[in-house]
Formats: sequence, C-alpha cells, structure tokens
Amino acid sequence: MQKSDKGWIFGGILLLLLLIMAVVMNVTSEQTNTQKIVGTIETDYGDLKINWERYPTYDIGLTGSLTITDSGTYHITGTLEDGLITVKANHDTGKVRLILDNVSIKNSSGPAIACYSADDLVIELVGENYLEDGAKYSADFDEDVVGAIYSKDDLTFQGEGSLTVTANFQDGIVGKDDLKFNSGTYYITAADDGIRGKDSVYIVDGHFAITARGDGIKSSNDTDRGKGFVLIESGEISISSGDDGIHAEQRLVIKGGKVTIEESYEGLEARVIAISGGEISVRASDDGINAGGGADTTTTNQRMGAFDADESAMIIIDGGEIYVNAAGDGIDSNGYVYFNGGKVIVDGPTNNGNGALDAGIGIIMNGGEAVAVGASGMAESLGENSTIYNISVYFASNQSAKTKISIKNSAGEMILEHTSAKAFNHLAAGSEKFKTDETYTIYINDEKYTDFTISSTTTMIGNTTQNRNNNQNMMNNRR
Repeated sequence: MQKSDKGWIFGGILLLLLLIMAVVMNVTSEQTNTQKIVGTIETDYGDLKINWERYPTYDIGLTGSLTITDSGTYHITGTLEDGLITVKANHDTGKVRLILDNVSIKNSSGPAIACYSADDLVIELVGENYLEDGAKYSADFDEDVVGAIYSKDDLTFQGEGSLTVTANFQDGIVGKDDLKFNSGTYYITAADDGIRGKDSVYIVDGHFAITARGDGIKSSNDTDRGKGFVLIESGEISISSGDDGIHAEQRLVIKGGKVTIEESYEGLEARVIAISGGEISVRASDDGINAGGGADTTTTNQRMGAFDADESAMIIIDGGEIYVNAAGDGIDSNGYVYFNGGKVIVDGPTNNGNGALDAGIGIIMNGGEAVAVGASGMAESLGENSTIYNISVYFASNQSAKTKISIKNSAGEMILEHTSAKAFNHLAAGSEKFKTDETYTIYINDEKYTDFTISSTTTMIGNTTQNRNNNQNMMNNRR
C-alpha cells in the first residue's frame, strides 16, 4: 500500500471520528438547549418595582359605576348592585392600583372590572371581596371582553384578602397580556375558563379553588413560542374542570406548590411540560399529563398514526411528587418523556387502547422513582435508552383494584410499593435502587408473585408474546 493510500485511509478515519463527535456534541447541545428553553421562564417582578408613593391615593366608596383614567392608588369600599369599574389609563405610562377592601360588585350586563388600557393594573385584596358578571353582555362590550374581570394589558393580583368570582358569561379572570398572582385567596366559578392569560399566567403564590366548565387555568398564545406559558412557583391550587385542568399552548412549568386536579378531561396539557418540584395530583377522564396537544379520543386508529411524532413535544420531570389517575393515557407525549428525578405514580387506563405511559418518540429515565400500572394492550416500559434500570411486568391475569404491589431486594429491603386504584395487568417501574445482576421479588398483597434478576436496562417479566398477540387481536377486531 502506498503512502498516499494510507493518507487517504487515515484522513477518512479522522473525518469519520469528527462526524461522530459532531453528532454526539449536537445531541448534547440539543438536550442542553431543551433545558435552557424550559429554564428561560423567569417570574416578572416588574410590578413590584412600581413606587406607588409617586402617585396620588384616592378613597372611594362605591355608589355607582366608576371610570378611572389617571394613574394612582384607588382604595375602594362598598357595594355595587349593578355596575362596574372601568380602567382607561394611558397605555404606555398608566399605573393603576385598585385596593378592593371588602367590595361587592355585580353587573347584570357585563364584567365587574374591565381594563381597556394601562401600562400596569394591580388589584390588591383586603378582606373578603365578591365580583359577579352577567349571563349576557350588552353590545357595548367587544368580543374580547368575556370575563368577570378583564384586562387588555398586564394584570397583577396581590394582598392577604380573598376574592370570590362568579363568571356567568364565560371566563372568570382574563388577561390579554401577562397575568400574575403574587398572593391572595381565590374562589372562582366559571361558565368557561377559570383563569385565562394570553401571553402568560404566573402563579408566584396564593390559594386557588377553581370550578370551570372549560379549562381551569389557561395561557392561550399559540403563535409565539416564547409566550403562551403557565408558570407555577408556589401556592395551593385545586381545580375541577370540564376540559383541561391546566392548559398552556406552549409551556407549563411547575417549580413548587401543591396542585390538585380533582376532575378534568385532560389534567395538564402543553407542548412542553417541565416539573421540578411540588406535590401534584391529577385525575382525568382522558390523558393525565399530555405534551403535544390535540384532543385525543383514544381510538386505535389514532394510536396507529393519526398523531404524528413531534420532537418539540416533551415532558421533563426533574423533581416533585406526582400522582396521576387517568382513564386515557397516564403520561403522554407526542415526543419525549424524561424522568430525571422525583417520584411518579400512575394509575393508568383499564382499556387496552391506552397506556399508563405513552411516548411518540421515546421514554428516558435518568433518575428518580416511577411506578405505572394499567392495561397491557398499549403498555410501554420506562425506556431501553434509560441510564437507570427499570422493569416491564406482564401479569398472567388481571389484578384487581386495591392490589398492593411490593418489590423487595434479596435482603428484604423495600424498593418500590404501590396500592393500585384500579384493575391492571401491566407494571412499569424504575428506581435508582435497582442494581444489575441482583435478584428481586415481586409481592402481590404481601404474597410472593415472582423473582427476577436485573439483566439489562429494561428487564421484561411475564408472557410478553401472548400480550402482544392479544393486543394485535384487539386492534384487528376494531378495524
């Protein structure tokens, strides 16, 4: 072989190595960028920087409808049986703070508070306050005004008091720009959405009890991926909704607090869902946690390709305690699902057309603890590309509701434990405590079911072939 040939070969090998390194670096970069995309949502504290001492303060006892056009603090008391507060301040410089001090406002033909223009509107709560709109709005209001509280510009709530909102027309609280809650207690009943902010909804703190026929909390900007998000830092939120519990068109980020979706169609929904802390409990008649959007009627045909895989759709769980009880898919992403930390428990579907876990591209478990039970027809494991070990168990027969599952190591130490809320015949479980080449025992209601040894990233247990055949027969019968 001539030197020139060796040179070409060496050059080719070097080029191949460079290409491989580029691919690896690109993958790493994409994963890092994913975290950066989620992490770029920071709470806007601009409202806290307003020096209200620069502006005059007015004490107003309600005797009729009130229109505010100038910047300032308006300390409002009293009752208004049929009227509203209107804010029309300067769009660029107007700073308006409404202190609602044991206020009651009802409006039979429109919203209770409507802000058409202001650079910032801050509503501060003192005592117990009540706002109610009419079941029909007069023609004086344009089609955007659909909430008992409506603001076209930035709207912030704060204070140690409470606010009860009864929305008879459509939504409870509507912000067409950024909507933020720093503190306060809120009781919202809405004919449609409970809380809706177009560009964003920030919940820094507060207590919320929301009953809505539509979405409980929603951010609706579906064109700008830098907006259309919901960020929850702390607080206590309870939602019963006819549609989604919390819906963000772009991103839903939960960093802490206690979020309870008592009832919903889909519990949490956004293109990207990132959970790093808090206590989250979701009950849904369809999907529990869903990334990628789109109403899912859970038919087999949809499962066979009607929803295309989407690399931008992802669920990232870095921490927190999460419980999901779903009749559809428990945790569902059109793209990826990442389990990086925290504790996740899923009581999934009892029908074979759904799965406790479902990912259009892949599931990757890098940390934490996860237990998911449900029907075996569409069951998925916690991922063969994961960096910690997990198991996928197909039971020989259906296990009834309230079945206790325990997994112990050879020393009798508890690794995982869960008591199911519903019947199931598949279990997916992963834990940082699983070690390769070690033997573990599965107990059902404290009776030994089987032993298994961790031999690969995903250890399959049970008659998977028979379950796949049953699943194929199920799909053929539906065609």
